[in-house]
Amino acid sequence: MTLDIRNNWNALNRALTIINLFLFMVLTAQGFNYEELKDKKIPIVLNVLLLLIMGSIAFIVIYKLV
Repeated sequence: MTLDIRNNWNALNRALTIINLFLFMVLTAQGFNYEELKDKKIPIVLNVLLLLIMGSIAFIVIYKLV
């Protein structure tokens, strides 16, 4: 049971990392090398905060331009 929960959290954390990297790429108009960054360990709390912050910034940028 514990191993299953841990695997789910790791998968969620990995997905949030990819989403955050994509948002960062869009906001800065730069690319990134996924192979270089795929082994980085980012805490889930920080990933959620980054997602909220960069998602809000992306929302503001997109709707301010329209």
